[in-house]
Amino acid sequence: KEIEEMQYHEIAESLGCSIGTVMSRLFYARKKLQNSLRDVYENV
Repeated sequence: KEIEEMQYHEIAESLGCSIGTVMSRLFYARKKLQNSLRDVYENV
């Protein structure tokens, strides 16, 4: 469950892409968020 409690296959269907693409995009989005949060909290 990721977006609005949707399963990967539901997200893929709504976006018109493959489950692999959904998983990849979410992986990189999480990494980007993690790095951004790390930068913010290191400077506090």
